[in-house]
Amino acid sequence: MLGQYYVYTGTGGFLLLTLALITGLFGRSLRKKFPGAKVLAVHKVSAILGLFLVLLHVLGVHGIL
Repeated sequence: MLGQYYVYTGTGGFLLLTLALITGLFGRSLRKKFPGAKVLAVHKVSAILGLFLVLLHVLGVHGIL
């Protein structure tokens, strides 16, 4: 049960931060294909949620949570 917590928070954080990285690096070309406000929203939300999941993962691994 606890191992699943580490897997979900670690994998989820990694995937969301990767999505934020992709939308940050290729945002200009993505805004040509998709609405600019949507690309920016995806970038911000994935970055914030990714950092939150990584924080939960690290705190859980170190026994604080």
